Amino acid sequence: MTEYSKLTVDETEYETEVPAGIPRRFKGLPDPLEIRAFVPGIISDISVKVGQAVKEKQLVLHLEAMKMFNEVSSSVSGRVAQILVKPGERVEKGQLLVRLSPK
Repeated sequence: MTEYSKLTVDETEYETEVPAGIPRRFKGLPDPLEIRAFVPGIISDISVKVGQAVKEKQLVLHLEAMKMFNEVSSSVSGRVAQILVKPGERVEKGQLLVRLSPK
């Protein structure tokens, strides 16, 4: 059995064929206003505060993983709406760390 799905690229909609039994894992593009852990680890420090304006590529926090300190930066400009973690907290891959709001 073949399933059909719609795919939109540059405002053009296409009907695509998806063979039965293939798992669908794609859930859409990530929200650029959500900063998530790209690896499991421990939050070592947070460089921003709620309400603070941040610029694209600005350091938001450090995530320690396998004895390495990874800089986690914002991919867009915005304002810090929520900080959902604390220093010393263990996080999982994909966990939401900081939520931004548009400027």
